[in-house]
Amino acid sequence: MTRFIVAPFSISSRRHCRTWHHHLVFSLLCFALCQTVHSRNSDLPRNQIPDLFHPHRTEFACKRELNVAPPLDPQAEIWYQEALALDTPDLWKDDRNWPLIIELYKKAANRKHWKAMNNLATLYQTGVWGLKDSNKVLVPRNPEAAMALTENAMRTGVPLAYAVMGNYYADGFVVKKDPTAAWAFWQKAANMGSSFAQFTIGRSLNAALEKDEPERERWSNEVIGLKMLECAFAQGNGDAAEALGIEYDVIQKDKSRALHYFHDGVKFGSAGSADYLRGEFQKVGGLAPGGVDNSRADRYRVFKKALEHNPDLRFPNLDNVLPLPPTKLPQWSGKPEDLINAAKEIHPVPPKSAPSTAS
Repeated sequence: MTRFIVAPFSISSRRHCRTWHHHLVFSLLCFALCQTVHSRNSDLPRNQIPDLFHPHRTEFACKRELNVAPPLDPQAEIWYQEALALDTPDLWKDDRNWPLIIELYKKAANRKHWKAMNNLATLYQTGVWGLKDSNKVLVPRNPEAAMALTENAMRTGVPLAYAVMGNYYADGFVVKKDPTAAWAFWQKAANMGSSFAQFTIGRSLNAALEKDEPERERWSNEVIGLKMLECAFAQGNGDAAEALGIEYDVIQKDKSRALHYFHDGVKFGSAGSADYLRGEFQKVGGLAPGGVDNSRADRYRVFKKALEHNPDLRFPNLDNVLPLPPTKLPQWSGKPEDLINAAKEIHPVPPKSAPSTAS
């Protein structure tokens, strides 16, 4: 926290008070004027509002983010992976090496690594406070730095960055809160290939999934909504997998298809999908093809808890330890970590970057 020390005026200093006051007022006016000019600068990506959201569109061409975003620099990817490994929920926030995490993200961001730019922007947007000492600031908030990173990523054509700008307008972060602008940026991001934006808009267009918000029925466009959800799902979006699972279980009454969406959702990191299947394998008449199967339900519960603890986990090898029926379940020690580790993707250990001076 920044502290200002206010010294008492001496007799000699009071003669300068009025002049100082005039300078202060002038400086504040200049600052306000600069902020206004800054906010209206049409060259800034934040002010280049895309075409307005059109819910009743008739066409949608599926694009994938990885095919659109700039390729990742190999050295920057090493720094990015090192930062991810250090920012692990297995450690208390207080015990993570935040200076090194920030340094690694910065170095990767300087090489236009758009995933690092996004993660660093998120840290600057939210800040990080200690859990053991809630008053301890581990990473100070820096809204303008977050905005600068997002706008730099937008300039290089990163779909996710346009989606994040939509979030900024939805939340009123740095920019004035404006839902119309938010939906415009999300729509553009979805068209560009952002799976997050495709899920966000696809779920909203599919009014059948929005029973708790009946006013959205006027947006109903289930054909395009499902296309967007399918596009996001094809990119490994776990939220889209869960939404499609609910669609085919509750609306389409296609249990077999719903089961596969939810199962893939677990692979993609969806705790909700794991919990849904845990419940389905415990009840009569659920999605389980062979009826109640508590052994599978127990394994889905393990993955649900793991993903709630660490949403960044992915399980591409899930079928090795939890295949769908009728394939029999392989032996399991009963230890959650054995199940989780066997389902994870196997990554070669990246070479370490040059030693850092950060502590």
